[in-house]
Amino acid sequence: MSGSRIVVFGPAYLDRVLRVDRPILNGPSGLPLDQSVDGEWKFTGGQGIELVDPDGLVIAIEPPSDWTGPLGQVRLGHCLRPGLKGRFELCATASQDDLGGMGAGYAAALGGSLHSALGAESDVTSRVIARLLAQYGIDHDPVTVADRPADWTLLVTSGEFGDKLAVGFRGCHAAIDPDSLTPDAARPCEIRVVAGLPNRLARPLLAAPGARTRFLAPAMRNMTDRAVPLAEFASSVDILSCNRSEWTALEGRQIPGDRIPIVAVTDGPRGIELSFSSLEGERTSLHVPAFARTHPPRDTNRAGEAFGATLLATLVDSGWDGRMRAIEPSRLAAAARRASAAAALVLDRTDFGFPSREEVDAAVEAGVVS
Repeated sequence: MSGSRIVVFGPAYLDRVLRVDRPILNGPSGLPLDQSVDGEWKFTGGQGIELVDPDGLVIAIEPPSDWTGPLGQVRLGHCLRPGLKGRFELCATASQDDLGGMGAGYAAALGGSLHSALGAESDVTSRVIARLLAQYGIDHDPVTVADRPADWTLLVTSGEFGDKLAVGFRGCHAAIDPDSLTPDAARPCEIRVVAGLPNRLARPLLAAPGARTRFLAPAMRNMTDRAVPLAEFASSVDILSCNRSEWTALEGRQIPGDRIPIVAVTDGPRGIELSFSSLEGERTSLHVPAFARTHPPRDTNRAGEAFGATLLATLVDSGWDGRMRAIEPSRLAAAARRASAAAALVLDRTDFGFPSREEVDAAVEAGVVS
């Protein structure tokens, strides 16, 4: 697929990655953590990093020797697991700075043109993000927000234990004027992706004319936004892809679930739940198992983007588009299996990047990532 056919609206961040030596939480559920949450530094200094959620849950991280900071306490915007309290001690074994953000991920995986925000040229983080976008060959049309710094994320990952906690520190994307993006959204395109932008921006971008297929990849804040709830613009979405914790956080899920032609909810090793409009006009559900792997993951970061981008690209390449609204179960199941294979392949990467079409096809033919 070519960039002229695919337009992506979403953030490009600087990911500051900390790889820890054990599961992030060893709570009653026993399930891996896969969450994104806004953070605010309450104070800096000290010898380590403490992440504190509203319930008083504390995740204390001892950084590696090459960590350049910051250090101190971070207040998280919402609870990681409601009702879970206590202090969890982690030791980071390695750190890495790399490109992040769902907008950058979907643009790279789909070969699309990215529209996202950067701060002023004097902002060091903005310059680093621009360099990384060029390094990875992503066509970028930036919106400059001169009085704000670029966004960045503290990304805590437990590798083979399957945890990912992205703590976002918001800068320029929180200050984007919707009018600066909507002229680009109205241009004709095959696919329009809106990934990880707040609902006040996602709503007009998805509602703009000109796209044959409109895809939404929400973050947790999209699901919990009560000022601009997702239900208000669900009819402007053709495909929604998110993880289980994001979907269950959405109040009144029935309205988006009924209005969006295809909803894909990933649940790690438990597979994917698909809800869709059948050709008979009925709402139908389908479960697709997680793609088989012979070894533990190296990193779960970008699995959601690999899944969503491959699901979208496979459906469009098969001749489906959002104007059809309904779909045959066999076509959707085949696309979801390819998407699951792409997600399984990206688990072996510890850097920014996605499997090629040929790698996905080979994995589907083999039936396992080995």
